[in-house]
Amino acid sequence: MLIRSCARVALAAALLSLPAAAVAQRAAVQGIVTSAESGQPLEGVAIVVEAQGSQAHSTFTDRNGYYQIGGIVPGSYTLRAQMLGYAEFTRAITLAADGRLQENFTMQPAAVQLQGIVITTERSAAIRDLGRQRITPVDIRRIPTPAGSGDLAGYLQTLPGVTTTGDRGGQVFVRGGTPSENLVLIDNIPIYQPFHILGFFSVFPEDLVSSVDFYAGGFGARYQGRTSSVLDVRIREGDANEHRAIASVSPFIAEALVEGPWNGGGVKWIASARRSLVNETSKAVLGTRQPLTFESQLFKVTSISQGNNHCSALALRTADRGRLDPHEAQSRIEWGNLLGGLRCVTIRGGQLLDVNFSYSRSTSSAVSRGSSELHAAIWRAQHELHATRLIGSLPLTTGYTAYLENMDYDLTELFGKQKSGDGVFGVSGYGELTVPAGERLEIRPGLIGSIFPRVAFEPRVRASWQPFGRSTESVQASFGMYRQYAVGTSDTRDVGSVFTAWMSAPEEQPLRSLQTSLGWQQALGPFSWSVEGYYKRMSEIPVPIWTGVVQFTTELTRADGTAYGADARVEYTRDNFYAFLGYGYNWTRYEARQHEFADWFGEPVQHYHPPHDRRHQINAVVSFDIADFTTSARWQFGTGLPFTRPMGFDEGFDFWYRLHDVHTGPGITRMILDRPFAGRLPLMHRLDVSIEREFDLSLGLLSVQAGVINAYDRRNMFYYDLYTGRRSDQLPIAPYLSLMLRGR
Repeated sequence: MLIRSCARVALAAALLSLPAAAVAQRAAVQGIVTSAESGQPLEGVAIVVEAQGSQAHSTFTDRNGYYQIGGIVPGSYTLRAQMLGYAEFTRAITLAADGRLQENFTMQPAAVQLQGIVITTERSAAIRDLGRQRITPVDIRRIPTPAGSGDLAGYLQTLPGVTTTGDRGGQVFVRGGTPSENLVLIDNIPIYQPFHILGFFSVFPEDLVSSVDFYAGGFGARYQGRTSSVLDVRIREGDANEHRAIASVSPFIAEALVEGPWNGGGVKWIASARRSLVNETSKAVLGTRQPLTFESQLFKVTSISQGNNHCSALALRTADRGRLDPHEAQSRIEWGNLLGGLRCVTIRGGQLLDVNFSYSRSTSSAVSRGSSELHAAIWRAQHELHATRLIGSLPLTTGYTAYLENMDYDLTELFGKQKSGDGVFGVSGYGELTVPAGERLEIRPGLIGSIFPRVAFEPRVRASWQPFGRSTESVQASFGMYRQYAVGTSDTRDVGSVFTAWMSAPEEQPLRSLQTSLGWQQALGPFSWSVEGYYKRMSEIPVPIWTGVVQFTTELTRADGTAYGADARVEYTRDNFYAFLGYGYNWTRYEARQHEFADWFGEPVQHYHPPHDRRHQINAVVSFDIADFTTSARWQFGTGLPFTRPMGFDEGFDFWYRLHDVHTGPGITRMILDRPFAGRLPLMHRLDVSIEREFDLSLGLLSVQAGVINAYDRRNMFYYDLYTGRRSDQLPIAPYLSLMLRGR
């Protein structure tokens, strides 16, 4: 019996060793690809390893310019790299058995037509890669913006599933989630409020952005701590060869950018400063003064050492302040960000290491209708590491995150809450494997494991299937669990309120979301189109307690939520003409249990649609060149957002201090409210247009842009103030002229 058992174990070990031995005889090649002109890593370069009479192996470089190909039979090969706008790169390589060759190289810019592209990568607003939509500065530039350059904030508002409350406040909602459920990263540093008080602008102007990855949902295990969406922005590095400067001005904003090498070595830097002008110019341009101001300053320095090891340091400061309702003199809102970080990317031990240290702080305050001031602050110190390697021929990404997050707030006037030093300590790790199942199916299972603030697991899986064997047609799907231990709390009773206070989840019960998506996408010549449906189940959402009468103070409770919908996109690109049409359908409903519901409606549980539940929205973008002019237009349409309707008035008496004669004495007039968010604001629609021409001057390239925001002067409602019974509208027609000079 013992001999038989040993024989079985030996046989099993021998069988298991066969694939391991076979894998051990395989070889791999990896490296980092950069631009010879700027020194920046190149994303989306097609890398092919091929030899006559053998199977070709191919992949693309990622955002770090990194590529890796495994499972190659040892021998002599040709490594070929291709990318539109760059000269083809070829190099003869020899791969040894059980070896890993590192080949770093640069590519020379060249306006040539590439021949024989073996593989292609889709960069389109209609096509996504496992939930990821890549956004480039070219995409951002197409959206009319009242500034010298485009801004990421304007582009995001054209995407289905993304909802904003208007052109003031800087609030972005994605697929039924709240703004505090969006994870926004700038060079891997989290930022709490990246959008400015004037909704056209963010901390991501076109000239600072290198690339953007946007996930409206279904993101992988690398991203954690948020439950709705991910906006992962990379700031470009400074010019490695010469100093450059850009300056622009418009009635809305003035900005300047400078960049260049440091002492002619392997160090380069870039700096930017922006300041709004709308507070000073709005009386003349808009007909009424808009008391809105913001500013931001950014500095980034990058060092490139031998072997294409990149290290960069970034610092950013922002400040926003103003009144969302210009007629409410006693109200104001302020917020600011201060953040800095160090990031290093290198290849060590056959794997790409991405190491980050960062600090991010956000403060905010608000005064409403003469009440005492509300304060909130949050900071986060974080260290994280991401590693990309091959397990056999399968790419594996792993990493860990350790952070300390501290929240202070004084919400006594609004929510009756005051706390200092509310902290969250977190430690977690993750892994995500790319598994090809045949030639048509790719599956990426992932898992996040948390130790603090509590032991928990978040399984996630993404998949892509090409049913007809063509890369231009695919089914995309995702499923996952998402948790959030720091939650943003705001007064959602009033859609015009943008003050947000961060606090830790009570009793370590995090905000949770279970979500899934399924979609189809296809490219047909100049056309690309896609449709995707999604479903989200949310729990432990912080919401204000509903009251039957209008009052400023309230308390907080928890609600569950359900969101589902669909996004549809069609895009056309040919020569100098571009067109995009997007439609988004969303249905979001909360379920809350409150004693107040039982008192007023006889039922303790109420179902209602929150104030960001925009049911239908349409966005159309057109951009084309005629002669020396570039014309762009954007039209947006959205159905009305929910709000709580007034039912009428009554007279209330306070008997705490004395008795009143209810027959002759006047009481306090109170507004009585209907069920929460049972009404809908009017629908909104707006047309923005611009026309631009460039002039080649001795000082540099001058861009002159003329445009109009809200071209047909549609009166779109921002919100209805129940406290004053006054309607507040979004901006009226706003013509502008902007100038931008790019120095030589």
